[in-house]
Amino acid sequence: MTTSSAARHTTFTALLLGARSLRRHPGLAVAFLLATLAQGTLQGGMVWALRQVLIMFNGPGGVNHRILLEGALAVCAIWLVRSAAVYAAQVFAGRLASRVELEWMRRVLEKLLTLSVGFFDKSSRGDLVMTAYNDTRTVRLVTVQFGQLVLYLSQIAGLMLAAWAMSPKLTLLGLFFAPLACVPVYWLGQRLTEAARREQKQGVSLQDSYLQLTAGIRVIKVNAGESQILERARQVSHQLWRSVLRQIHTQGLARLLLEGVEGFGLILVLVLGGVDVAAGRMAWQSLLGLLLAVMAIYNPVLGLLNIYGYVRQAIPDLDRLDRILQVVPEIQDRPGARSLHEGPATIELRKVSFTYNGQPALSEISAVIHRGETIGIVGPTGAGKSTLLSLLLRFYEPTDGAILFDGVDLRDVRHRDLMSQSSIVLQEPFLFIDTIANNIRMGRPGATLAEVVAAAKAAGVHDEILQMEFGYETVVGTGPEARGLSGGQKQRICVAAALLKNAPLLFLDEATNSLDSVSETMVQAAIEPLMRHRTTFVIAHRFSTLRNADRIIVLEQGRMVGFDSHTRLLASCATYRKLWASQTALASDSPEIPSQRPELVDV
Repeated sequence: MTTSSAARHTTFTALLLGARSLRRHPGLAVAFLLATLAQGTLQGGMVWALRQVLIMFNGPGGVNHRILLEGALAVCAIWLVRSAAVYAAQVFAGRLASRVELEWMRRVLEKLLTLSVGFFDKSSRGDLVMTAYNDTRTVRLVTVQFGQLVLYLSQIAGLMLAAWAMSPKLTLLGLFFAPLACVPVYWLGQRLTEAARREQKQGVSLQDSYLQLTAGIRVIKVNAGESQILERARQVSHQLWRSVLRQIHTQGLARLLLEGVEGFGLILVLVLGGVDVAAGRMAWQSLLGLLLAVMAIYNPVLGLLNIYGYVRQAIPDLDRLDRILQVVPEIQDRPGARSLHEGPATIELRKVSFTYNGQPALSEISAVIHRGETIGIVGPTGAGKSTLLSLLLRFYEPTDGAILFDGVDLRDVRHRDLMSQSSIVLQEPFLFIDTIANNIRMGRPGATLAEVVAAAKAAGVHDEILQMEFGYETVVGTGPEARGLSGGQKQRICVAAALLKNAPLLFLDEATNSLDSVSETMVQAAIEPLMRHRTTFVIAHRFSTLRNADRIIVLEQGRMVGFDSHTRLLASCATYRKLWASQTALASDSPEIPSQRPELVDV
């Protein structure tokens, strides 16, 4: 994949990302920050109010109950206002964080939908899942941490002002060692980030293991591979545990340093302040207030340490998120790309070649296809059949040569238009976790139920849908609420979706290869009306699916070794004769499909 060159995140840029997220929601952000500033500054106000109450309470006239009551009410009022500010900040933070997370999830989804098939072929599924869920959650938390940063800084500012008013000298002495702890804490932050990168990598490996388990459970069961899966998971989990433990130790060491600094500062304030009180240079109430202020200051300082530690751990997630969002799609419309409002009259493959991972997949394929033709694509496994289909759909672009639609390079045609003019039925039918009706509507979301039913009838699956408990509102796909369907039913629903879309270009990628003979016959009967009056490309291992093909492309080791009708290919193409012979031998040896053998020659 192609990415723009960008430096990795730092602590500053990570917090700046949180600030930019706040800026996207100005109303909520202002309310959140005002509430946060209020609770922070009122912290210092409470310490100062307590000190004033103690001084007035111990005045020369003795205990003044009225002053005591008024002072207590004042302290209580400040406390209640601060509590209200804390509540408001939490509410606004929660609403803001949720909006930020959903916005970033939408951005990631929108970005992924713009990327080419090649990007997904090269990417780890676990990495993409972690990006879409974990990393967007990290942005939410970083946004909240930015708000916490404002809170702690405002608390420090308020407490510093209160302490400074009581004794500038002791305030400076009490906080003298705090900056000295920043140097080792910064170094520990680098260790946190490296440990988090290792945790991220191991987390992706573990996620991939889970995804492979769900996709390959049948293979795992048949080959008794449970112990291998568990052993690999155990190894990755152990490495993950070590990375997490390293982060915990590092954070603990950083806190220990600051706690030690706090102890030295308090001892200095207590000793030197006690000397001033004994000498009459300071009231004991001021010393008490100063000790409370210095002790309270270290709480937000430790909060800043936690923010720093969290942001350092979040940097790998933010870097991965940036890598996804900065990917440049391989398939893009050229400037001035032309619209495609109907299927082309001619499709020309002009010396088309394609290289994948340094290995040639197709070499100099040339052919001309006319509107309405059904073109079969056959060849041994690995000959390049699916690659050719992917090039025609512009999932990939040719390494050399060109594909022309009515003389126009396919790269000069709007890709969205090409997709709207194309339908595809795959070997492994894919259904969304949604109702049957919505799955059929996938290519035409605005289709009426009557149109959906008509497509299902044409695909030969209507009666079976009506037999289900909720009919067309039955949820299919995967999941606890989804209904299981047979392979043939899934495939015919996909055919119904293609019929409803009614696109002029049809691509069938071994659409019946994984079905039994009965299901194959039913799906083939559904496909036949779909192929009429359309330019159709059919990949097939079973030649029975090519009985209506006008011409057949024969591929071998990425080269086109034949392109003609069935009869002429039997006479002129050795590769095709060999494939045909293997098919007819298979048909004659199989007791299940003797009736299909005559169909093999009807091409």
